[in-house]
Amino acid sequence: MPWNQDQDNNPWGKKPNGAGGGGNNQTPPDLDEMMKRLNDRFGGFFGGGNNKDGQGGGEVSKGMVMTIIGLAFTAWMASGLYIVAADEQAVVLQFGQNVEEPYGPGLHWHLPYPIETVEKVPTLSVQRLTIGLPSGANSRNRNMNKESLMLTKDENIVDITFVVLYQINNIQDYLFKIDASQAVATIHDAAESSIRMVIGSTLIDDVMTDKKADVELATKNGIQDILDSYQAGILITSVNLQDVQPPEQVSREFKDVASAREDKERAKNEAEAYANSVIPNARGDGKKMILEAEAYAKEVEDRAIGEADRFNSLYQSYRLAPEVTRKRLYLETMEQVLAGADKVIVDSAVAKQVMPYLPLNRAGKVEVK
Repeated sequence: MPWNQDQDNNPWGKKPNGAGGGGNNQTPPDLDEMMKRLNDRFGGFFGGGNNKDGQGGGEVSKGMVMTIIGLAFTAWMASGLYIVAADEQAVVLQFGQNVEEPYGPGLHWHLPYPIETVEKVPTLSVQRLTIGLPSGANSRNRNMNKESLMLTKDENIVDITFVVLYQINNIQDYLFKIDASQAVATIHDAAESSIRMVIGSTLIDDVMTDKKADVELATKNGIQDILDSYQAGILITSVNLQDVQPPEQVSREFKDVASAREDKERAKNEAEAYANSVIPNARGDGKKMILEAEAYAKEVEDRAIGEADRFNSLYQSYRLAPEVTRKRLYLETMEQVLAGADKVIVDSAVAKQVMPYLPLNRAGKVEVK
């Protein structure tokens, strides 16, 4: 039965004589009587109580009681002070229910426990989660972890270690929409699920070479979609692939494949370099031959045109003076014929007295003209 229904046991003592059952006619409790009762009950704690003769050894004064109550109340109220760090936000819960907007950095106060409590969360700091490699472990000496082994599109197994960077961007969703104590496990599971889906649709050569950035972006978007569907209040800032390599059991074969791929690329580059050096020279020679042929054709054409014009000019001159033209043509022709021959000119007066001269060339052959 509540104390307010049992009037004989209420804190203020028994109901005064003559008080009616109605609440409006009750007389306020006597403060002196209350202090006397407190003294009788707790006096022993302060060195009081009855002695052997049955006489009281002392009483608790009203001032002492009020001082104790005041100090206790002040300490209780002071327990509501709290400090929010620069990278944190705080939420005040009243009997477990969120009743106010989040508080930023600084000194704040709330109604002390058990009326209100405070939850503080680092919302500005970027947190790190490593998947596939324990934090602080050496990647060369780490044991094979099942969570890092993934199957690619071309049915190859690849060992992947990656890092997820995230922030808490909504403290209320983070605290009340998901289990905050399991937030890291939630991000871990979402990240592993997302990257397995991305790797499962990507070739192993692309994952290990030039498609890493695409894998990181697709994984980041996948994790964010999963967390948004949970209303987790978490923002994924980036996903970074730390180590992508084949499993230890087949690493030697993958190295051989990589070496063959490098040899292929080197041979391809050498062939392209040779082609780049030969093709321009061949194109230059071809262009040169074309230009020379065009120049020769132009020369022959111009010469033919000149000869035709010269013939027409001679023909016109021949029509006007045939004899003169004929003689001039004869002299020009003889000039051309005799220009390169050795000549001996003998006066006709002494021609019969001179022994005939037989010219010989430098090679010792006889020239007959």
